[in-house]
Amino acid sequence: MATRFKTVFARIHINGFLRSPSVFRRFLPSGCSIQEHSRAYSSVSDQSLALRSLLDDVTSRLSIIDSQMNWNALMSESEKLSKILLSDSLWQDDPAAAIQSQKRQSELDGMLSEYNLCKTRYQDCLDLLELAKEENDSTLIGDIMNDLNALHEDVHKYSLRLLMSEEADKNGCFIEIRAGSGGTESCDWTSILTRMYQKWALANDFEVKLVDEIKGEIAGLKSSTLQINGEYAYGWLKYEGGVHRLVRISPFDSGGKRHTSFASVQTFPANESGSGSTVIEINEKDLKLEFMRAQGAGGQHVNKTESAVRIVHIPTGIIVACQNERSQHQNKATALQMLKAKLYQRELEIRAKEKSGRHEILPENAWGSQIRSYVLQPYQMIKDLRSGYESSEVDDVLNGDIQEYLESSLVHFGKLKASTKQ
Repeated sequence: MATRFKTVFARIHINGFLRSPSVFRRFLPSGCSIQEHSRAYSSVSDQSLALRSLLDDVTSRLSIIDSQMNWNALMSESEKLSKILLSDSLWQDDPAAAIQSQKRQSELDGMLSEYNLCKTRYQDCLDLLELAKEENDSTLIGDIMNDLNALHEDVHKYSLRLLMSEEADKNGCFIEIRAGSGGTESCDWTSILTRMYQKWALANDFEVKLVDEIKGEIAGLKSSTLQINGEYAYGWLKYEGGVHRLVRISPFDSGGKRHTSFASVQTFPANESGSGSTVIEINEKDLKLEFMRAQGAGGQHVNKTESAVRIVHIPTGIIVACQNERSQHQNKATALQMLKAKLYQRELEIRAKEKSGRHEILPENAWGSQIRSYVLQPYQMIKDLRSGYESSEVDDVLNGDIQEYLESSLVHFGKLKASTKQ
């Protein structure tokens, strides 16, 4: 009997209106209690709310996909290339250009095929939903939920890929973290952030290496530099640049007072071969090299020889340093990679300055300039001040579970960029 009641209520709900319990009595046999009636109604109501929420999320993701590319222009380009490639003279006169055109058309066809498939699957779900309403078929609703869940997962991944489609997004990266105002507290905060990014990288199968660090006078780090290798490392982390603010009861204050600390984060894309049209060349005459003994742990050889390397790029004044490799040669090679990354970032910012939707100059490490706030006292909440995403799971976040923050930033800045194109 319960199954029959569920079906009755599903049909009533799907038809698009809700009725009070007194009205429902006419759909039920005599002897049916209001409690049975209410339980059946609640079950269907919950299913409908879940369906609506899922449909709204898929619609939102498809809107992001629509806004990231000029799909009509891409379709026109693909059609134009198809006609060009039909010409026999192209292959005879300029086979290299023909190969490039064929490669571009294949790329466009792949993009358009995936885009059209997502739109078709979405429209199919809408058509089935309309049919379920007309036929009063609650079983079909469950099938639609399954299809929407699968579509949601696919468009979620696809939208993120499109949000990481800029020249350097597929590259590895370097992250520099520097203590701001707050003394020992900020140095400790810098070490916490360093560990957070290390754990995120390892959890997501990236290779991460601490290439430079300057220890604080009492505890923590005055600065640190991480090298993260792997596809899309920069794409994921490119919006982490800014000031991160921590509020907590200081473990270094015997009075147990609440302290506010700041640390700045900067990210730079590795200048990798095949990463795009930009190739950074460095003239040795433009470099000033300094060698010194490495600090901290690192083995007998590291601490007894001048293996640490500091490089100044004279034309721009950019300074990089590396001390955590085992030899001076390795430290110099890594420092040059860091310098190329900074010069590459500088070049990308110059080219995109007029249309960029994010900060290009790091703000002052003080009040009012932070991009993310980590509050551990008097309550627990970590909030990104740009995207608005927040979580009270502070331990998980500080242990590297920052994926939702990274995704929300990608979506936030993707929408900003899309709005500037209109």
